Amino acid sequence: MSRFLFLTWNGGGNQPPAVAIAQALRKHGHEIIFAGYENQRTYFNERGFRFVLLGRSSDAWRDEAPEHMFAIKLRTVWASSDHLSDVARLISQEHCDILVVDCLMFGALAAAEKTRVPTMALIHSAPGALMPPKGQFESLLLGSVNEVRSQAGLTPIGNLWDAWARFPALSNSVRQLDPLASQAPESFIYLGPMADEASASGWTSPWSAKDLRPLVLVSFSTGPYWDQSSRILRTLDALSGCNCRAFVTAGGLEIDPSAVPDNVVVVARMRHDEVLPHAAVTVTHAGHGTVTASLKYGVPLLCLPNPVADQPILAAQVRDLGCGLSLDGDKAKPPEIKEAIDRLISEPSFRANARSLADIISESPGVSTAVSNLGQLTRPRTAAAE
Repeated sequence: MSRFLFLTWNGGGNQPPAVAIAQALRKHGHEIIFAGYENQRTYFNERGFRFVLLGRSSDAWRDEAPEHMFAIKLRTVWASSDHLSDVARLISQEHCDILVVDCLMFGALAAAEKTRVPTMALIHSAPGALMPPKGQFESLLLGSVNEVRSQAGLTPIGNLWDAWARFPALSNSVRQLDPLASQAPESFIYLGPMADEASASGWTSPWSAKDLRPLVLVSFSTGPYWDQSSRILRTLDALSGCNCRAFVTAGGLEIDPSAVPDNVVVVARMRHDEVLPHAAVTVTHAGHGTVTASLKYGVPLLCLPNPVADQPILAAQVRDLGCGLSLDGDKAKPPEIKEAIDRLISEPSFRANARSLADIISESPGVSTAVSNLGQLTRPRTAAAE
């Protein structure tokens, strides 16, 4: 059996697909180690995985107010020169056979490129949504990434996809959600969504079985990087006028009970898979995990994206596929949100198109193909320890 080292960071939606692959590998008898940052330790330990700190880059990390997070993540995660030494140390210390590297850890990818350890990049969204060539994120990041590559003695790259294309790259998406799928390198493998096998929560509906009002799931980002309170409050206001029932996941936000209408239940978190089979609509920030979880069950979406990362592009793709609607997440007013929810409930084309995507997702290769591809990289441990 082989020893896998997963290099990761707390980006929110990037962790569940890594765990899904790791859980499947563990069932095959492989040893799994996750390396990352202190604010991830509990997440991985609760799932039964050994967790170690990256080292210098994790020492430099600190939780900051959102307005400072880009600079912190750039220096400690996305283009960290410390990863060059951190990864080399871990490879030697852990005697790992195979690396699985989060796609946004470009310093770690550079370190992997310099080693003889087989490596796979994990792309935790549609590549053309997460990191489109010549996109805004690339313009902010590419120079810093090439500085790290220069320190590693590697040639510069022309776009960030080039760093992924040096390895087999597993995407946690389907081609239909990627507006640039036709441009993707052959090394990019679209596997479809891969979910963490979390245990059931024991959830039961608070509504009577005789209550036939459509069920709406409201799920915005519960990560530390965006304040979702305005989206939640505007959506609560919109729901007060809808003939529906609704669950709202608020994460750690404290919601004034007076703002919660009678047809809404607010919880901190819940497993989407327990609610979505019963849902008529999902209202979301358009994070890849929530989008694909909803489409897996043929549930149309109302997207109120944060103006960052893959969210605006995924929201536009959902709209263009006819699987939902998209509004300005920062500015949409409650009457607009209510009108969109009503349309998604009443117009059958949205659910029909979402169900078509559900069929595609159900036929996607999934985690078993991820395990198969990783198995092809396996080599004797003695070689990895040389």
